[in-house]
Amino acid sequence: REGVIIQDEHGNKLGQSTVAARKAISTVTFSRICIAAPGMLLTPVLMEYLEKKNFMKGAGKVKSCGVQTLLVGAFLIVAVPIGCSLFPQRQSISVSSLEDDFKKKYT
Repeated sequence: REGVIIQDEHGNKLGQSTVAARKAISTVTFSRICIAAPGMLLTPVLMEYLEKKNFMKGAGKVKSCGVQTLLVGAFLIVAVPIGCSLFPQRQSISVSSLEDDFKKKYT
């Protein structure tokens, strides 16, 4: 409810903004979805394909669970760095899109 800290280009703290916090939350949410999506969407498709192969025919729950875990882990190994690099760790935001007190003070 307090917002995120707003800094100028030199790292000086200017205040806190809930508008900037909402923008940050939306970008984090999108990147987390991008991280989870490959494992959630591709694992069932690959498992359907693999279950038709000889080495998976008649496989028990333990083997199937192990293969699914390996697939999800492999997707995460690739997707986490990509998802984390979608947006910069520090973003700039226009003063005009912040709260009125920032607009009055810094424009």
